[in-house]
Amino acid sequence: MIIKGYKGTVSIGEAKKLSSKGVFVFNAMCVGGKEHIIYAYQKARESFRNGTSLSRSLHIEIMLYLTGKRQIREALSLCSVAGAESIAAISEHDFKLSLHRDDSVLDCSEAKLNFLGISINPDVVDGKICDLFLENSAMLELEK
Repeated sequence: MIIKGYKGTVSIGEAKKLSSKGVFVFNAMCVGGKEHIIYAYQKARESFRNGTSLSRSLHIEIMLYLTGKRQIREALSLCSVAGAESIAAISEHDFKLSLHRDDSVLDCSEAKLNFLGISINPDVVDGKICDLFLENSAMLELEK
């Protein structure tokens, strides 16, 4: 898997073109680290293989797992590149985008948890903030 972060944005039309080439781009605010986006990608692929996908598009299915949402509209409003200031991209093959490369946009943060509507209990978190992203994504699997 190749995961890259970028400052800047791409248009929805460009995101669709990239998707058709196997490069999936998202608002980086939905990504809590490389492990999180890999997990979402793998679960989305698995849901298509098993016939349990909630969407007809792998790109959208990945968004559902990134956000932990069952509703496509909600996942799109959070993860779409529309209005994003930074981009997370994943593909099985190498790629380049004409944006400034900055992998730090992939890092997990409390701001990203808040963006996704994930509650943070400071007494429980204790340095495990990145785990909350994976837990949120795993909850979608349980709800299916």
